[in-house]
Amino acid sequence: MKLRTFLIVRSLLPAFAFAGTYKWVDKDGTVHYSDKPVQGAAEVDLPEAMIFEAPDVRPPSTPPVPVDETPFSYTKFAFISPKQDQVFWNTAGRVPVQLDIEPRLQRGHAVQLYFNGERVAMNGLCTTLTDVTRGSWTVRAVVVGPDDKEIATTGPVTFHVRQHSIAKPP
Repeated sequence: MKLRTFLIVRSLLPAFAFAGTYKWVDKDGTVHYSDKPVQGAAEVDLPEAMIFEAPDVRPPSTPPVPVDETPFSYTKFAFISPKQDQVFWNTAGRVPVQLDIEPRLQRGHAVQLYFNGERVAMNGLCTTLTDVTRGSWTVRAVVVGPDDKEIATTGPVTFHVRQHSIAKPP
């Protein structure tokens, strides 16, 4: 029984949705509108609701720019100092290291310096090795990306530190 009542009420709902609109003027001269008839009200035919479609304001689509899949590479990465087989005399243990790179070091890339196989601190493209005693030494530099993957490397450069002695004056 409840189901039947529900179905009857549900079938009448569309009729209520399209109920008329009524207009009347009260004793003070105010105009009123209602969906329920009132004594003295006249049914009004309203025009259909205005529908507005907004224009498409998105900028015209441009074709995607093709992404260059070739990995970035440096055209030049080498030591300015020391040079291969360069001899430093009486350095007080200090040896300047300077690198040249083209194009300039890219964002996210870093230079790592290795002195006799051990990594040493390097800030930018210049540094000074300290406590370098007499003998032969090797340096090598590597450019790494954000994932520590090698992007460029220099060949090893061997240099020598000598000191004057009484046995072998300058």
